[in-house]
This record gives sequence, structure tokens and C-alpha cells, in this order.
Amino acid sequence: HNLARQAPAAAAAPAPSAVAVMARSTLPSVLLLALGACALLHLAAPAAFVAAPSSALRGAVVAEQTKTAATGAALGGAAAGLLTSAPAHAFGMLYDEVIPYAGATSFAIMWGIVLGFVLLRLQEAFPE
Repeated sequence: HNLARQAPAAAAAPAPSAVAVMARSTLPSVLLLALGACALLHLAAPAAFVAAPSSALRGAVVAEQTKTAATGAALGGAAAGLLTSAPAHAFGMLYDEVIPYAGATSFAIMWGIVLGFVLLRLQEAFPE
């Protein structure tokens, strides 16, 4: 008598909800569908928008690109050494430009904070 009552309770373990089962089962299929679409696009699409150059021209192009790259690296190195900017304190720029602009910017920010508090007090003084 007691065993008959306990058997259905033991068999009635908490089953996962239908929503959880559906959510678990759709994720792999969506991922597989996306992977299949990517593979289809990869196989169906051409490798490049333009045709590859012929092999006769390829050697000349590679040699020219190597020469251009070496020249560009040499010019870039020279430009980096010659065109570096001077430090801010080198020609009086620190006292002529940096400090006045920093002071003006700091003053403008602080004045904006003061005006913000003034407007806040005005809004509290005259409610709508």
C-alpha cells in the first residue's frame, strides 16, 4: 500500500520545461545552418573581384614591388628622423602656447561648472 504511493512520486521526477527543451534543440541547428550558409557562400563566390595576373607578368610585378618597398622604407626612415617635432619647451612654445591654452581651457571648464550650478539654483527658485 505504501509502495504504490511512493512509486509514482519517484517516477514523477521534475521534467524540464518544454521551452527549455526547445531552446536547447534549436541552437545547434541554427549554428549548423549558419555554418552551411557560410560554406555555400565561400564555395559559390569567386575568390577575388579581378582576375589574377598572368604568370609572365607576375615576376616583373614582384620585383617592382620589392624595389618600391625598399625605397619606401628608406625614405620613411629618413623622414622619421628629419621631421620629428621639437619638444614643447624647445622654442618657448610651452610658455607661449601650451600654458595659456591650458589655462583658458581650465577656466572655461570651471566657469561652465559655476554656471551649471547657477542654472540649477534658478530652476529650484522658480519651479513650473
